[in-house]
Amino acid sequence: MSPVKTVPWRAISIAPVILVSGPQDFFAERAIKTIRDLLRKKVENLETVETDAAEYIPGQIFDLASAGLFGDSKLVVFAGAERCSDSFITDMIEYLKQPADDAVVIIRHNGKSVRGKRMLEAIRASDTALEATCIEQTKDAERLSFVESEFSSNGRKIQRAAAQSLIEIFGKDFEELAAACSQLQNDDSGEVTVELVQRYFGGRLETDGFKIADSAFEGRSAESLLLLRHSLAQGLAGVLIISAFERKIRQMAGVIGNPKATPASIGVPDWVFDRIRKSTAGWTEDSVANVIHALADTDFAIKGGEGDSTYALERLVTLVANKGKH
Repeated sequence: MSPVKTVPWRAISIAPVILVSGPQDFFAERAIKTIRDLLRKKVENLETVETDAAEYIPGQIFDLASAGLFGDSKLVVFAGAERCSDSFITDMIEYLKQPADDAVVIIRHNGKSVRGKRMLEAIRASDTALEATCIEQTKDAERLSFVESEFSSNGRKIQRAAAQSLIEIFGKDFEELAAACSQLQNDDSGEVTVELVQRYFGGRLETDGFKIADSAFEGRSAESLLLLRHSLAQGLAGVLIISAFERKIRQMAGVIGNPKATPASIGVPDWVFDRIRKSTAGWTEDSVANVIHALADTDFAIKGGEGDSTYALERLVTLVANKGKH
């Protein structure tokens, strides 16, 4: 048997057995939905069965994947394969030898445990299977690619700066990012611009942690404190503000004192890298260290370590606006 074909989740296609692997659940849901939609376009009557691999009954795969009473095609989805039973592992290895003709079997394994290792190895060695990977995407460049793909896959365009604005607003929440992309495409037929993004989501942008961080790192102390207070009044969680500051300082730490730094080395697009490099003026390695220590102290404070978490956040914002100098 030849090794299984492995593709990113967005490139998933129909195969007798599909392993949807990796920790990013939202991508996995999208991948499974893609297969369901493709099959419904291809076959007149599709019977879908979804079950939990942890509750698997011996022999169940052979019953579920067999043709229905009227010869209908089947889509069988097993969730939670990282918690599967021993019999599921044994039966899936056997099923791989001769998959049903009119069935597609999807196995969802989040990769957070080694449970089912023998089965995963068998799937990855099979020439009848496909693996769609759903890895975490933590770098700015990866999130930017996600947003742009949400538009390009529908034949639409979004300006790079507009895509970055969406990321600054919605951060790491891919579900919210996808919903925002969908709304923009449904409500407007032209190229998506920064102005359009701000028209739709500007209210949220004003109370976003990244807006506060950008203002502080650019030295606008009074403005950043005003944005902070407004954000807290609107219910923005302190941990989200901390997260925005942590991302900014990590980016700066990768550039300051490192003449060999590149966009790729810190995981950002070229234009973002240029903006980061410009913002490092007046910063030193010591001042970056001061902010990193302050972030740890502030995180402790907002999680109950101090009585006044608002003051701790204001102290952090003021330090950053002063380029890390006490």
